[in-house]
Amino acid sequence: MHFIGIDIGTSSVSGVAYTAESREIESVTIPNDAGIYSVKRWERAQDPMRILEIVRMIIDDFSLRYTTIRGIGITGQMHGILYVDRDGDAISPLYTWQDGRANLRYKTGMTYSAFLSESTGHSVPSGFGLATHFYNCHNGLVPDRVAKICTIMDFVVMKLVDRTTPVTDYSNGAGLGLFDVEQLDFDHAALARVGIDSALLPELAESTISCGHYRDIPVYMAVGDNQAAFLGSVDHLKQSIHVTVGTSSQVSVFSDNYMKIPGIETRPFPGGGYMLVGAALCGGQAFAMLRTFFEDTVAKFSGYPTEGLDFYKIMTSVAYKDDSVDLPIVETLFDGTRSAPDKRGNIENISTHNFTPDNLIIGLLKGICRELYQFYQALPEEVRSAKSVLVGSGNALKRNPLLCRAFEEQFKTALIFSPYDEEAAFGACLNAIAGSTSTIVN
Repeated sequence: MHFIGIDIGTSSVSGVAYTAESREIESVTIPNDAGIYSVKRWERAQDPMRILEIVRMIIDDFSLRYTTIRGIGITGQMHGILYVDRDGDAISPLYTWQDGRANLRYKTGMTYSAFLSESTGHSVPSGFGLATHFYNCHNGLVPDRVAKICTIMDFVVMKLVDRTTPVTDYSNGAGLGLFDVEQLDFDHAALARVGIDSALLPELAESTISCGHYRDIPVYMAVGDNQAAFLGSVDHLKQSIHVTVGTSSQVSVFSDNYMKIPGIETRPFPGGGYMLVGAALCGGQAFAMLRTFFEDTVAKFSGYPTEGLDFYKIMTSVAYKDDSVDLPIVETLFDGTRSAPDKRGNIENISTHNFTPDNLIIGLLKGICRELYQFYQALPEEVRSAKSVLVGSGNALKRNPLLCRAFEEQFKTALIFSPYDEEAAFGACLNAIAGSTSTIVN
């Protein structure tokens, strides 16, 4: 029998069909072309109905070729929100995790995000759903007919099974912000202090519960993509350090116990326990930015179109240089950090002999690794001492051998990958398998 997993990414939507008996997997990836153009430089939005259409297309294609599908698992980009009415229909775009409206100045002179964090005692960075909603509340942007807030994954699950109200698991609930991770519930007192109506929040449920059926196939609760990628990548839960690089990047480890560590996010893990996560806003996006710079430079100085040049192939074919070589030092904070959104990247240690395209490429890749390693170093020694396996995921990492070398040098150990592509989609698939005997949410 087969299970399907879907990962709704920021730039692509991926699906896998997996059979546990033979451990065979088929994967497919489709560009996420649901982006909505905005003249506001801080706004990042996508069309939820287009995303739903892509997901249905992937599921329907698998269903035509596999007749023994026993479950569908969903994951996707965390933190973003959309508004739905009483019929469960989308009445807003999806405001993604990259949306920067909560970094704008509030009437107190603080940003909306900083005001929320100071008023509630919770870190609520820009891009987190309730920071976005707080801004919308104070700027007349909440639709009149709103009944609920939900994530894009929970919206897709709701529409697949013909429900009218969204349900979210603890990993996605925590991703909205103002969530008590230790108690696994929204902090209703904190929400009341800042005037956010708790009634708009989705119901919470365990990740392995089935929400209903899509064409007679059970559809299970959506889980956060960070947790799903961990599930789909690691074999040794308690010994692994998981690094994933897509548009953004994260370093994650599992913990049986709840911990509160400055600069580290503690996230619920499906099935129990927690993930300790260091999240960087620029991962593969930093490398893509450098690619665009090279492309624009070549076009400007040559006067010729660059469509025939594979810049990624050229950039990843340069010779790797270890830390013993005098290189430019690149800080890849081009979109700031969760706690310091106005911070920006920089390039240091430039000399007359080391400022070359090759060295800039290697220096930037080391910068991506360095940011995640600094998060890892912030973990308590008793946590780090138990970790011995470095596991990677994400296409921006898997397709870049130089970045893999940089991680191995930074963490001083070999980097391994799951044998399966599209780890987050595979993790969602595994969650569906784990929940295949659960009951339906009423």
